[in-house]
Amino acid sequence: MKIKFKNLDKYTKLAIVVILIGILLRFSLAAIYHVSGDACWHFSAGRFIAENGKIPLHDGLGRDEPFWAPPLFHFFVAFVFNFFNAFSNEVANSSIKFVSPVFGSLTLIFSYLIFRKLFDEKISFYAILFLTFIPIHIDYSVFGYVEATLTFFVVLSFYFALENRAFLSAISAGLAILTKYNGIFVLPLLIYIFYYKNRKNKKIMLKKLAQIAFLPLLSALPWFIRNYTALGNPIWPFLNFIFSGFEKAAFSGFDISRLYDINLLIFTWLGIFGVPDGNPKNIFFINLPFLNALFLLWLLATIIFMFPLFFGFAFKKPVRRIFSLWILSYFILMLLYVANVGFAVSRMFLPAIPALGVIWAMGLQIIAKKFKSKIFKPLIILIIFGFIFAGAAKLMLASNLWDSYKDDFEFVKENTGKNDVFLAGGQCITYNINRETLYPGINNLGKADYAFVNQNFGLDRKTVISSEFLEKIKAKGKIVYRNENTKTEIYKLKQ
Repeated sequence: MKIKFKNLDKYTKLAIVVILIGILLRFSLAAIYHVSGDACWHFSAGRFIAENGKIPLHDGLGRDEPFWAPPLFHFFVAFVFNFFNAFSNEVANSSIKFVSPVFGSLTLIFSYLIFRKLFDEKISFYAILFLTFIPIHIDYSVFGYVEATLTFFVVLSFYFALENRAFLSAISAGLAILTKYNGIFVLPLLIYIFYYKNRKNKKIMLKKLAQIAFLPLLSALPWFIRNYTALGNPIWPFLNFIFSGFEKAAFSGFDISRLYDINLLIFTWLGIFGVPDGNPKNIFFINLPFLNALFLLWLLATIIFMFPLFFGFAFKKPVRRIFSLWILSYFILMLLYVANVGFAVSRMFLPAIPALGVIWAMGLQIIAKKFKSKIFKPLIILIIFGFIFAGAAKLMLASNLWDSYKDDFEFVKENTGKNDVFLAGGQCITYNINRETLYPGINNLGKADYAFVNQNFGLDRKTVISSEFLEKIKAKGKIVYRNENTKTEIYKLKQ
């Protein structure tokens, strides 16, 4: 193995080193990561499947909505949880955090294999450098969101398409759709590749196109039927104004004005570079010295880093069409999501980030030749180190903030029954206390055993309960726990 590595060219060696560093980085960051955001809901669902042996529907997982998401990621979480639960519950809860790093790492490997099939070793190295260290890919290869798993299956379907293996490509695309609806947007790309590769043999072409057109949808059909039967919309909660499905928390609007709102550019750009949800408010969540100056410096670094994209469309025609279609498919998805849901869209584009990496690589090489600059590449490396440092600092800061509530969560787990139901806002309280929760509303007051109350919970403002309803909780319940440091209170509602 050592001899083979020695015989490799310089850029291939560098690419392997970059991939190994990228894998180590993802697992290291996952070790310090505290589950937050949508990951709380996804992990709660996976844990529910592991503990109950069934898929949730109207169960209290932390959102005031039924469980609708394609379940493949949650099956992976359930499998890992069950396997490591044989050691301890604490080990199981820690182990599920490494599902996303596994798929994020596999994406790096298969993306590089794709690059080498289509480009020389130098372009392939630059492309994998971009993909490995672009903050959005680092983040979602660490967070317990479904995007890393989705991106892997999209990349895998593309890899098999380049190999002209229609069945395996179709199955991979089907698994992408079973991970997230967004997987369906890879199909136009796969159809074009199989058409182009087999256009001289009409019979084989039609056979392969039929596999690509129908097998992925056939794989996902049981889940579409389940959601249509249970919720009245096969892709609930999206585009619910078309299907008139279950109304609670569904996205029933379609606001085209968002497509030319400056917030679309701001949220997308910030999201690509690691700002949670791309929301500018999340930058100034913590008071740090010189924060404004640091932000401006960081913003300049992101612009410099992306500069090669403006020079990168130097492809030969067939390859240019393939990568343009890959990017266009997920750009259209972004626009649909913006109009139907809102501006936090950067992760919708994650499956196309490998294609963006190739354009960046082309541009970087052109800049090096055209401008003969010796400082640009070292500057890119310096910026990459900055991205890594900022990402690690962000995760450590968030983890420390969550850890400050550890005593509150432990009290619940140690002093209440496993089947007790809590009133609690926000999906992350559910995950951290490992209890079923109901939305804190008047209709649920008689259904819950306890209420989790914290009116100063800055990590998730949905945890804050309205003053009017809080008075009803206090009138009905008895306080059994109070933490003066965190201001958390636990009320027992059923005596």
